[in-house]
Amino acid sequence: MTAKVTSIDSNNCHNGSEAQSAVNGDVKPPLSNDEEMEEDESRAEATFQFVVENFSKLEESVLSPSCMVRNLPWKIMAMPRKNHAERQKSLGFFLQCNGESESTSWSCQASAELRMLKWDPEGEPCKRNIQHLFYHKENDWGFSHFMAWQDVLDPSGGFIKDDKIILEVHVTADAPHGVSWDSKKHTGYVGLKNQGATCYMNSLLQTLFFTNKLRRAVYLMPTESDDSTRSVPLALQRVFYELQFSDKPVGTKKLTRSFGWETLDSFMQHDVQELCRVLLDNMESKMKGTCVEGTIPKLFEGKMLS
Repeated sequence: MTAKVTSIDSNNCHNGSEAQSAVNGDVKPPLSNDEEMEEDESRAEATFQFVVENFSKLEESVLSPSCMVRNLPWKIMAMPRKNHAERQKSLGFFLQCNGESESTSWSCQASAELRMLKWDPEGEPCKRNIQHLFYHKENDWGFSHFMAWQDVLDPSGGFIKDDKIILEVHVTADAPHGVSWDSKKHTGYVGLKNQGATCYMNSLLQTLFFTNKLRRAVYLMPTESDDSTRSVPLALQRVFYELQFSDKPVGTKKLTRSFGWETLDSFMQHDVQELCRVLLDNMESKMKGTCVEGTIPKLFEGKMLS
């Protein structure tokens, strides 16, 4: 067996001429350099192919080389299957995810189109769709009887040439769970740790952090003489600094302690608008008499017209 793994842009529809050039190796697909491809392992979707040689002699399952999507290895699996009800042999065609992992904690929701291509550039492929939650007990999904074996072998069908067939998969995957993920490496950003029920606060903090003029003003607030445990502006500076420069998710316990919260308060939902008002009032007060005075009104103040 030989295999060809390629990736294409998600908006680029497959056509026969592209498949033929990739399979025959006459024309290389427009891939990035090795470094760019490595960084692209976190991509959400990809298309890859598997050319199965000596198809008529296939007696056991075969796997393609892996294609990385969402930092998980995906492979095409092909095998001969017996349809006992109809007493005929069929081609089994499956998509496998993370098949060699010994972990039992991972999962990944994905959809895919499984295609068997014709060798004629003008030929219409045979294709079927799947949608599945892949995890350690069900790490492959597809069709036990994708096509009758004899139909594949029939030269008039156009799917076989020189005893070879071309299988192709386009897979789109959600972000996986239970898998090590380096957010800083793949996105350039890190998130905030949830203390229990602080997701609303984390959303607010991220929104404020990405307000560039506000972030600059927060850094310029004078906090040198502040109490390190009670100063909301100082705690906010720390959170913003770590969001910008840390390689790991940022904790918010020092910030919530500066609010006067106990541990139990972090497990209770608070009003996000009220929290926003408290933070902005604290910052506006701290900025008075400094070079960033008036930043809060300029950014957030509005007027009502009647």
